[in-house]
Amino acid sequence: MLKRTADKQPLKKAIDEWLSGHPMAKKAKETRIVHLWGQLLGPSVKNRTTSIYLSKGKLHVKVESAALRNELLFAKEKIMENLNAELGENIIEDIVLK
Repeated sequence: MLKRTADKQPLKKAIDEWLSGHPMAKKAKETRIVHLWGQLLGPSVKNRTTSIYLSKGKLHVKVESAALRNELLFAKEKIMENLNAELGENIIEDIVLK
């Protein structure tokens, strides 16, 4: 049985610490990235995105519209910067738009 400690910490920090050693940590980060994609880029981009997954540091995003894909290409660096900032670490090294 684990002994309770007196130090207090935010729930998010406690969950992040627990997840960091858990085998599902990678999947949890991928789920967070998908959620953040829609949150940071808005519903118009989210609704035109059909597939998002992370593989070897690359975020693969399938976009329905060629015009939107072109706009996202121009903003790719800023999008990566914002997503990594929200995640609190540099997980995304590149974004591949399909």
